[in-house]
Amino acid sequence: MKKNLRKAVLPAVMSAALMLGAFSAPAAEKEDVTMAFCTWTGYAPMFIAQEKGYFDDAGINMNIEIIEDESTYAALLVQGSVQFLATAQDPNIKMFANGAPSRFVLTMDASCGADGLVTTADIESLDDLAGKTLALDTAASSYYFFLTALEDASSLTEEDITLAEMSDTTEAGLAFMSGQVDAAIMWEPELSEALDTVEGAHALVTSADYPETILDSLVVNTSYAEEHPEIVEAVADAWYKAVDFMNENPEEAYEMMASGFEEVTAEDIAGDVEGLEFFGREDNEKLNDSATERSIKAISQDMADFWMEKGECDTNDLTEFFSLLG
Repeated sequence: MKKNLRKAVLPAVMSAALMLGAFSAPAAEKEDVTMAFCTWTGYAPMFIAQEKGYFDDAGINMNIEIIEDESTYAALLVQGSVQFLATAQDPNIKMFANGAPSRFVLTMDASCGADGLVTTADIESLDDLAGKTLALDTAASSYYFFLTALEDASSLTEEDITLAEMSDTTEAGLAFMSGQVDAAIMWEPELSEALDTVEGAHALVTSADYPETILDSLVVNTSYAEEHPEIVEAVADAWYKAVDFMNENPEEAYEMMASGFEEVTAEDIAGDVEGLEFFGREDNEKLNDSATERSIKAISQDMADFWMEKGECDTNDLTEFFSLLG
């Protein structure tokens, strides 16, 4: 009996000891990571990743900071106070070209109608903008969209138009709706609001006409990427999972996406999404394939060449910018 009892008790004691050790072992520390972006639906799937625990599962304690002043973004990367930054691709390229230590991670979305040039009824073509007052934020991604359209479909340069510089795109939309200007470059929700409330207002051109001009991308601080390649991969994976979740569960996803911003509702998100195309894993794989005619590298090179010609880039060599793609 004693022998049999010992056989029964010993495994139980060993199991208890193992369990005690498991409970007393220190939990693995998570990596503190900070990501920054402004209030824009294109970046909001990151809140899904946070809410669903995709960052936690990868051992990341993700802090998302909403920073509306995009003029500070380059400084944040230089200082290393943020490790990841989400903004439009052409500002990302300009920051890199002018010395910011950044590396491209992935393409997040493309504007396919969510940005546009709205004008009064008497302006029927881009050439009709001559001598008119146009409100816009030259720091916003839509500035590249506007200049591309102007160069492609008019005989004008921006010098032929009176530009009213605004602090952001929302302010530009409000200036138009209050009758202060003849036209404005704006994005949702102001774009739809202007078309609905201003008599005769119409969208002269939108990002649906130039879908490669406004793409949002995620970049990472160069030193951080070199020291923590596994974190870069995990953050990208979290984004892809979030996009998949959004596509499969839109109503639940829109609630999560809105919750990360102030004064943004799920209905606002749903409206914005209609003018956006989000890029998941397979989409990025296709965009990253340099063998395709319009790869992300080719699209970005057009941007770099454009801004180099305008004197706003110190270089148009994007080799290092795309170094994480191999």
